[in-house]
Amino acid sequence: MNSISPHEFLAIAEVKDDSGTAAATGYTTLLNFVRASVSANHAKELSAALDDPAAARNLRELIRRYAAEALSGQSYDLSEVTEKIYQDMAGLGILTQYLRSPNVEEININSYDAVEIIYHDRTEYLLGADAFPSPQAAIDVIRRMIRMGGKLIDAQSPLVDSFIGSGTRINAAIPPVVPAERGVSASIRKQSRSCITREELIKAGTATGDMLDFLTICLSNGVSVGLCGGTGSGKTTLQSFILNEYIHHCDNPNTRIFTAEDSQELTLLKYDAVNDRPARVVSMLTQEAPTRITISDLLKAALRHHPSLIVPAEVRGPEVMQAIAAGQSGHTILTSFHADGAKDGYRRLVSLCRMGETTLTDEMLLSECVGAWPVMAFAKQLKDGTRRIVEIFEATGQKNGRVTGNMLYSLKITETKRDERGLVKEVAAHHERVGNISPRLYGRLRDNGVSEDELHRLFPDAKGADSL
Repeated sequence: MNSISPHEFLAIAEVKDDSGTAAATGYTTLLNFVRASVSANHAKELSAALDDPAAARNLRELIRRYAAEALSGQSYDLSEVTEKIYQDMAGLGILTQYLRSPNVEEININSYDAVEIIYHDRTEYLLGADAFPSPQAAIDVIRRMIRMGGKLIDAQSPLVDSFIGSGTRINAAIPPVVPAERGVSASIRKQSRSCITREELIKAGTATGDMLDFLTICLSNGVSVGLCGGTGSGKTTLQSFILNEYIHHCDNPNTRIFTAEDSQELTLLKYDAVNDRPARVVSMLTQEAPTRITISDLLKAALRHHPSLIVPAEVRGPEVMQAIAAGQSGHTILTSFHADGAKDGYRRLVSLCRMGETTLTDEMLLSECVGAWPVMAFAKQLKDGTRRIVEIFEATGQKNGRVTGNMLYSLKITETKRDERGLVKEVAAHHERVGNISPRLYGRLRDNGVSEDELHRLFPDAKGADSL
């Protein structure tokens, strides 16, 4: 760390005394004493040193001095105490090491004294003394995190969505939304900033090579793809992978990708080393009031950038209609949203369309969604924590308000293994190809440049309309 950031200075200056609460401890009293001493005696000095590379060292030295004064005559590790107080005053407290760890996927704060640290294969808990020392200490850390995303959380705005840097989202609530004695409720989701590889996805059992190849081929040859699933099912990771494969494999040198996100979570290549060319990606983010910019606004702007592929990273409402309109104007669309199955994904899209102003019937909307996303993949996090593509479905139309088409790939669960406590420790499963693409999709991919050898490798019994 080279200097004190503005959010650190504000954290020091915003002294909160909760030593009189039932949760107060010896450490809480110490923390409050050091914070009050620094704020009262050195705020002006620290403010002037916001851009001074030596400021962080100065702050730690001040903390060391006041801590030593308060703990005079006691046995303690001064370096350890200094670092802990520094993190609670100006850093992110107990969360710091977990936010830095590449192995942590999610952090859930149920209350100031109950924190869940979620890894790929396990969940750990910080309870009681191992969690935050008090409700106010938890609130202070959450305020600093929210401030990093340029937002504020307070009694007037007690429920806030924000982000930390690139790829980490936080939804947090403080009193009065949360009972005062609990302090904070928050969900912090991290996205890996490294590009996941085909081999890693196959090894993890997320999908087979053929499934990943099929999704890449569709996107690279003008066939739009929808990715659906629940929270934590791996949609963003899969989306990033497919987009990077698109960058590598699209044979049009003029290809341009336009992404629209609420916060930057997609991990995309900046340079295509395979083809020795820059990755042509335009990325834009939404913005909340007072200058509100929505996904729909960004989709309208996308058309002016002449993209080949438009990526509204996640749709949650009537912007689906805007995405459909973009697809009808000759653009390929990749998006994700929440649904409980590949076929159910189309019902969900119709529901999202209904959130806007439309006079179309459900049948007409369903036909529009089928035309916009002929291929739908459904991902799910299983009980053992693994994330799998469960289904890939090709939609061919609708009949009596129900989507029709071909299930192409499916995950077959063969056994659920449990430990001695009855908890699921492993879900044994494998993927199977269970159908063939339609003659229409076969012809569309072939006409757009996919070799028949490649199509027959993926779907040996598939045929074009001219072969029937």
